[in-house]
Amino acid sequence: MNWFLIFLIIVVIVVFGLGFVVKWLFWIALALFLVWIITLLIDRLRRR
Repeated sequence: MNWFLIFLIIVVIVVFGLGFVVKWLFWIALALFLVWIITLLIDRLRRR
């Protein structure tokens, strides 16, 4: 029972940490996407 409790706590910590990493990767990807769209719009405006 004690080993199961320790295993459960480790799994919860790992999942919590992965959730933070995935969330940060999502925000970084969103920021890069916005920068890419802005550069595309600026490029199209300069071509006119």
